[in-house]
Amino acid sequence: MRTSRTAVIAVAAALVLAGCSDSSSPDPEATSQSAEPTASPSATESAEPTQEPSEEPSESAEPTEDPTEPDGPVTALPATVLLPQAELFPEEGPRTEFEGLVDWVFPVSCGVGGPETALVMQSVSQGDGTFEVPVGHHQVAVFADADAAVAEADRVTAALEACAGPGDDGQSRLVTEPVDVGAQGVALVVDYYGVLEANGDEGTLGYVTAVTRRGNAVTLVSSEGGESSVGASRERVVGELGAAWDLLCDFDSAGC
Repeated sequence: MRTSRTAVIAVAAALVLAGCSDSSSPDPEATSQSAEPTASPSATESAEPTQEPSEEPSESAEPTEDPTEPDGPVTALPATVLLPQAELFPEEGPRTEFEGLVDWVFPVSCGVGGPETALVMQSVSQGDGTFEVPVGHHQVAVFADADAAVAEADRVTAALEACAGPGDDGQSRLVTEPVDVGAQGVALVVDYYGVLEANGDEGTLGYVTAVTRRGNAVTLVSSEGGESSVGASRERVVGELGAAWDLLCDFDSAGC
């Protein structure tokens, strides 16, 4: 009986010890996992330098094209190339501006035609021809390049020289003469009574139409009809042609 009781006590003590051991001692695997250090950047990774910037320039660093550098002849033709009303005789007359390729304003008998190779053209007429006052005309045509403008100026000059001589009415006479404005300047004088060539009388009645070129532009100024003397008409038209030439600065490859 004594032996049996001692054994029971020993078994009970062993069970108590086992229970304490299970609840208080950590699981070896859990201990091993929790004890593992968290990953940290290696010395090699943290010491690696950041990537050096490329020495090659980026696309945004490429220089942009200079917008002020001309790519070729100017071919746009704003209405501002036309003489203002105060600079085209008669100053008080009605004024009509229009755009499009039309015939150059010469006497019908001369038949010069229009600038067929021009890209654009601006024209203005001023005055109504009443009270024997001339009608003012100003025309500007722009071409793809200076060579085309030179060819048109040559064509106009040849046409004027071909029609020089007696007018259709049998009394007037058409005379060509050079004009010292711009390049290839030429004028057609309509002498109503045909005496200018005979005696050089600048006071004879008539009118003048003049043409010149600047760069890739050709311009015409006329003081058509009326009862002006040839001398007065020439002085007026040549002065207006000089002012018209000044307005064509943008078409001059040599600059203004």
